[in-house]
Amino acid sequence: MKRVISIDKRVINTKRDIYRAFENNLRYKKYYDITIQDILDDSKVSRSTFYSHYKTKDDLLKSICDEIFKHVFSHTIEEELSHDFSKSSIFDYKHLITHIFYHIHDEHSIIEAILLNDCKDMFFTLLKDEINEFCVALVNNHFLKEKNVPDELRISHVSNTFIMILEYWVKNSFVETPELLTEYFISLNN
Repeated sequence: MKRVISIDKRVINTKRDIYRAFENNLRYKKYYDITIQDILDDSKVSRSTFYSHYKTKDDLLKSICDEIFKHVFSHTIEEELSHDFSKSSIFDYKHLITHIFYHIHDEHSIIEAILLNDCKDMFFTLLKDEINEFCVALVNNHFLKEKNVPDELRISHVSNTFIMILEYWVKNSFVETPELLTEYFISLNN
């Protein structure tokens, strides 16, 4: 049993090293100029180890986004280092939106590196897919004021508003609190 745990830790550490190297490269180079060799040099990971986890640089970016979104859009509300919404209901949408912004803030370093680079469109495409279910719930459960527009258009508006706020937050160096961003989000959608 101990062997399995040590293998898992090695995999976790390897992925962490690759993610950090990728983030570091994003801060100094355009995404399309970064090579796998750049990531290998920074991470000290072998080529075969890299390719055992990722097929391409795009695959690496998608994996990082999946990890971020898994954390950001988790359906569990528990006490965490940066915030505690453990006593809130997942149906309390205002708290849930704030909770999501806290999770984004927890991941702000890598998100900032991605969004200030030329791979941000890929990030936003993946984010839109991830956030769609949440936006549907906001509209269908009447959290936001009813508007005389089709639900499909409303959902798209809510999703785009979330992305616009996230982009604003990154450009503004994450100075606003998650609570204030939640207020912006609600105000822009009502």
